[in-house]
Amino acid sequence: MSTEQLRSYCRDCCKTTNHKVLSEHTESVQDEYRCDITFQILQCLGCDTKAFRKVVYDIESAYPTYGDQWEVPQEVTLYPKAVEGHKEIDDLWELPNIVRRIYTEVLMALREDAKVLSGLGLRATVEAVCNDLGIPGRSLEVRINKLATAGYISKNDAERLHGIRFMGNDAAHDIKKPKDASLSVALQIVEHLIASVYILEKKASGNIESAISKYESFKEILSEKLDDFEVGDEYPIAKQRTVSGLASCLIRAMLDPWLARSDSNFSALSITSPRAVTR
Repeated sequence: MSTEQLRSYCRDCCKTTNHKVLSEHTESVQDEYRCDITFQILQCLGCDTKAFRKVVYDIESAYPTYGDQWEVPQEVTLYPKAVEGHKEIDDLWELPNIVRRIYTEVLMALREDAKVLSGLGLRATVEAVCNDLGIPGRSLEVRINKLATAGYISKNDAERLHGIRFMGNDAAHDIKKPKDASLSVALQIVEHLIASVYILEKKASGNIESAISKYESFKEILSEKLDDFEVGDEYPIAKQRTVSGLASCLIRAMLDPWLARSDSNFSALSITSPRAVTR
């Protein structure tokens, strides 16, 4: 086994690290244009991830440097290919099929340096999220705005997603190739959207208290709490902020049918100090 070590990019560490050369083979091409091709199997000395490395030495383009030294240009390719500096989403299984599929295809395009297709794919990923969430609209512009209105993203997030929409439009209609920096930022924005809507939502559910912002969630919480009532109990909805009259009406609208179906006398059951409900 070879004891040679070299610096190479590690797709798991997401940076250049020291690698050990596990195996190596070199072939010389003696055609009209001469070159040497070296094939190597590498192992990262930080995380033990294996990779295949191909190095083409362009002998015909060699040039002198100092004294009798010559510099031979190299073309290095690593397999599996990776988007340098990028950490892929770990919990892909959390994503709906339509979102996971297009996101995976975007990463494939980025690995192959297909910039126009990557720009199109990032825009399509935003469309896929809207489709999965059932966000209506005749254009992506309208649907992004409705994502914010529905509370899935912030206003600032919506503005950034519009930037991805513009980039996708340029790629689709003008065949305009996005810059590497633009693609990198756009990928981060899309991954932030995916993480916020799908991954963080599931991780937070049941593990962290949050404000109740949806009527269905409020109804579920209230139904659970009704089982704890006894005849004559009074239950303060909360202790902090005052709720609107609409919220108070909703509470009573839910309680009245429940009380009507009960055989007991719940006339003493009351709502004191109507306030904001928190989970």
